[in-house]
Amino acid sequence: MKKTINFACSNCLNIFDVEMEDIHFDKQRELHFTPEPECTFCGGTEDVVLSDYGMEQIEDLMFSNKIKTIK
Repeated sequence: MKKTINFACSNCLNIFDVEMEDIHFDKQRELHFTPEPECTFCGGTEDVVLSDYGMEQIEDLMFSNKIKTIK
């Protein structure tokens, strides 16, 4: 199931959506995205963070048990 998540780029200051194939937590409870989010405006990957709305989307997915933990 693909999920569309909202991100923000601190390099070019744009907000954009990325369609994710997979979102999961690793053993250290770090969130991992497949594919790695990339700014659709400037192509940056290191300056990309979850937007406020993206954080809400992740929380909704967590509370509905749609993000798995890789052990």
